[in-house]
Amino acid sequence: MADNSNYAVINLGSQRVCGAIFTKNRAGELTLKQFEFAEMHGDPSTEATRLPQLRIAMLDLADKLKLKGKSAWYSIAGHVVFTRFVKLPPFADDKADQIVEFEARQNVPFPINEVIWDYEFIGGTNGGEREVALVAIKADALNDINDQVESVGVTVAGVDLAPLAVFNAFRYNYPDVEESSLIIDLGARSTNLVFIEADRVFTRNILIGGASVSGAIAKEFGTSFVEAEESKRTKGFVAPGGAYEPHEDEEVDAISKIMRNTMTRLHGEVVRTINYYRAQQGGSAPQRIFLCGGGAHTALVSEFFEEKFNLPVEVFNPLRAVHLDRRLDANVAANNAASIAELVGLALRQAGSCPVEVELVPDSVEKNRDASRRAPFLMMAMLALFAMLGVAVLYFKKAENVVQKQLVQLTQKKAQLEKDTAAIRQHDRTLDQLKGQSSQLEQVVQDRGYWNRILTTLNNKFENDLIWLTQIEVLKDGAPLTKPMTGVPVAAPVKPTAPARGAAVATVASPYSLRVQGLYRKNDNAQAVVYKYFDDLKALTDIFGATDQKADANSGLEDDRYAYQFKFSLPLATGMKFEK
Repeated sequence: MADNSNYAVINLGSQRVCGAIFTKNRAGELTLKQFEFAEMHGDPSTEATRLPQLRIAMLDLADKLKLKGKSAWYSIAGHVVFTRFVKLPPFADDKADQIVEFEARQNVPFPINEVIWDYEFIGGTNGGEREVALVAIKADALNDINDQVESVGVTVAGVDLAPLAVFNAFRYNYPDVEESSLIIDLGARSTNLVFIEADRVFTRNILIGGASVSGAIAKEFGTSFVEAEESKRTKGFVAPGGAYEPHEDEEVDAISKIMRNTMTRLHGEVVRTINYYRAQQGGSAPQRIFLCGGGAHTALVSEFFEEKFNLPVEVFNPLRAVHLDRRLDANVAANNAASIAELVGLALRQAGSCPVEVELVPDSVEKNRDASRRAPFLMMAMLALFAMLGVAVLYFKKAENVVQKQLVQLTQKKAQLEKDTAAIRQHDRTLDQLKGQSSQLEQVVQDRGYWNRILTTLNNKFENDLIWLTQIEVLKDGAPLTKPMTGVPVAAPVKPTAPARGAAVATVASPYSLRVQGLYRKNDNAQAVVYKYFDDLKALTDIFGATDQKADANSGLEDDRYAYQFKFSLPLATGMKFEK
């Protein structure tokens, strides 16, 4: 059973997933009990690896926070959601849903039936005019993300948008800030701008973030993204403006300049957004700037924005009005506070009302809610069923006398049926004998098509023309059993060497195996096409047995070659005879 006194929340960032457990103290104030982070390695802009890495990170986070079986809210990044702030003319309150849906159909760049969307009215009325925030995401995209969250045993209570969660956290922690403010949430994939002015909010996402810096460093020094990311975190800082003495380490000096160039591009986008906010949204220029997100911890980043905007800049502290559990290290919480603003905003969604409460509901969550709404009606149906059962009991008691009278007649029939049963059993024994004979014939028919099925499987697993086979051999105990099907002469078998002490030994289920050799064409994914082909075959457990061996693919370092060799062996699961 879920613990209703605890609030589990998760923020799905682009480069790491963070989660926390909150509760309410006796005074009804929010208390942070625990928080954890799970890193996602690699370039966050590579969408192909996003979902697998998210699942791995969620498994890690769920293990650290013991989230299995708990109900949780989670937030998704601003760059994956379409957000639009629209001003509406005066309208009757009972027409709000129709008016907003019409605007959504006009503004959302996808068919409305293919997205999951929601809206929230922002601020008060201005001469009857209303401002509404529209948020929408492709249904398939949200459902794919939600599947990864639910796959670790988490029950999803709701989905929020990260920038709006930051806004709710700010209003909770800084009720004393009345002047127009700007929160710059420096993320890995992108940067969220959150304009706050009285009860109004305006957000915009800029696709410049920490990954942009790491990518530029990797390009400059010819290193991998992971190495560049590590250099940025351990050595990086934003180079000061104007004339200054270069750093004594040339690498560090170069990294600092790269970071300043990226921050300068980001500053230009922020300035353009401020101008748009003032001209098109009727907002005021910010008088204070707050930084949050992983990039807020970067050395000299606050000084950079103070220099550019000539405004007071400080790191947003989302724990300013949040109590800390006595078992939580206050220094650790303070050092990571800038990265957990979204978590505080999500906890507020569960603990009470928030200024902005948009919600994106995945299909599975909607089904669960629908089932909960139907639960009372199902309970009434069960009660009615039990009442009917009570009536039935009375009926059957009266019918008992009738049954007793019929029992005598049935006893007589039983004797006759027992004779018939004996005859049927004799026929069953005869049938079993015939089935045993026919099973032998069925096995022969199956054996005739055995190799045709294997060869068809090998062919059907090709996903493209980047890979082809040149040689197929049947082995018994590692030695060729027949000539290769391609007709290419087979080299003498090499007796396998004994494994080194302590090394893992591959085990197979039968002495028969299939050795496959071939070529793969040079491509961007290198040997990945071979490993994918090998793993797809290995997954066919009805044909191939379990093995710890891996595919051996030429590394493909020669630029002048068109194709490269590969080979691998897979044990055969069947126990049929292969020799004459």
